[in-house]
Amino acid sequence: MIEQVKGTQNISGNESLKYLYIQKLFLNKFKNYGYEYLQTPLLESKELFDKSIGESSEIVTKQMYELTDKGGRDLVLRPEGTSSIVRYHAEFNKDMTSKYSYFGSMFRYENPQKNRYREFNQAGVEIVGVIDNYSDFQIINDSLNFIKELIPETKLKINTIGSIADRKKYIKVLYNYFLNNKDQLSKESVEKLENNTLRILDSNNPDDEQVIKKAPKINEFINTDSKNSFTSLLQILGSSNIEFEIDESLVRGLDYYNDLTFEFITSENVVVGGGGRYDNLAEILSLGKFNGVGVAFGVERIMNNISVPDNFTKYYLLGTDINKITKYSKELDKHNISYSKPPRLSKENSQFKEAKNQNVLYLINTNEDTIKNLITNEVEKFSIEVILEHK
Repeated sequence: MIEQVKGTQNISGNESLKYLYIQKLFLNKFKNYGYEYLQTPLLESKELFDKSIGESSEIVTKQMYELTDKGGRDLVLRPEGTSSIVRYHAEFNKDMTSKYSYFGSMFRYENPQKNRYREFNQAGVEIVGVIDNYSDFQIINDSLNFIKELIPETKLKINTIGSIADRKKYIKVLYNYFLNNKDQLSKESVEKLENNTLRILDSNNPDDEQVIKKAPKINEFINTDSKNSFTSLLQILGSSNIEFEIDESLVRGLDYYNDLTFEFITSENVVVGGGGRYDNLAEILSLGKFNGVGVAFGVERIMNNISVPDNFTKYYLLGTDINKITKYSKELDKHNISYSKPPRLSKENSQFKEAKNQNVLYLINTNEDTIKNLITNEVEKFSIEVILEHK
């Protein structure tokens, strides 16, 4: 027997209803906000992520799915979306400021557990080009409107991590602090000490809690311009009645982030999305000089925190006579009416159970030429005019 690859998932049944609901809401909402949908390749050059994420980062050293193709090219399955968006922008829209959205699979080799898969889905948006505080506000505001429609109690946590130069100074101080307290760190955090010191701050291991709590804060190392920009953004959020919590321990572990950083967190303390500014990413990749701000949501994390949505299908077409059910199908198709139908002409009772399981509102019974409301049990003689009224 050929088994499913470890760390992957089959999205089916109720989970597929959640997935499609999130996808439809995300694509429609951000299309209405003026973001252009962009689907980048699953395969990208390994160099793209070596440079953007950082060659010493855990993602690059341990988690990327790498391969060499028949032409000798070093490729990877994309581990995140932002670098691909920036690569596309530099190649096709370099002199513009553009708003992008994306939705799709990412790949990282890590220990599978709840909310973590080796193939997972992200939904993200980016504004790339010449940007300002209003760009930051847009990303936060639009993202909050999206996630609160799914998880109303979601909270915004926000921070500034200053420039890349500020962060380098901070990392040196943080490294020395953790080195001096190495005996109090968990094994996982000790492994991160040399090459990914910042990620220790993200640890959820209880063994690290007290050491992290007493660690130096990044706000002690931030330049004046970054602080002023952050204060200005907070004023915009406040005047727009957007609630937020400043979390000085909030840092993004990827090398390309600077200044603004934020996360969206549920009442159960699950991080369902996060993002920030990346003003130097294009330069890091030798693709030019332009800035960016963005956010990415973990689709599976959202799925695990919402209920099954109502089924989208309103009508179920039931019948055991192939000529009659085909005739009805053609009539509904002609009027552009969506409906569900049985996979084969099984017994009427079996089809009725399937209609109930799909939570449809109306049952069109071609055997009896009727349409039945499955909530009120009212029955009417079928006609296309009745369907059009219900539509």
